[in-house]
Amino acid sequence: MAKTSKKLGALGTPMALGTLELAPAAKRRSVVGASRDRYMVRLLTGERVAARLTSAMQPAFARQCLRDGRMVVLVETAEGAMVAGALQTEAHPSVNPRGGLTLEADHLRLSAKRSLVLEAPGGRLELEPGGAVRIEGDRLVLDAAALVRILSARVEVP
Repeated sequence: MAKTSKKLGALGTPMALGTLELAPAAKRRSVVGASRDRYMVRLLTGERVAARLTSAMQPAFARQCLRDGRMVVLVETAEGAMVAGALQTEAHPSVNPRGGLTLEADHLRLSAKRSLVLEAPGGRLELEPGGAVRIEGDRLVLDAAALVRILSARVEVP
């Protein structure tokens, strides 16, 4: 079993890397990390350190780091060890110099609490609350190699 250190300073460094573990049971709330309670952080050395989140570290991001096993950065402050952020170890989507953005995945899911809108000049796709889907555009082209099936209780064509 790894021994627990009280402070990062005991390691002789003001900064360290580790992975978040659950907060101590006595401090745990219904959702881990929902407050600024202490987390246990396993350092690269195997040692465990109790740490709080800095005000810049969002609890939701800390929960994501905990779920993903993402490496976090700890800093030593007057208040003890603090989780200051996370180490980025993989590329994230960004706009290229020509203004393009490409997302590639085996499965891509976009989720919105109210509505989802895809827009480009001349067209718009909107998924509205209540299940309505609105497609607007200068032209609509449906290309299907086999079958187009429309299932509806009622179809109106003006």
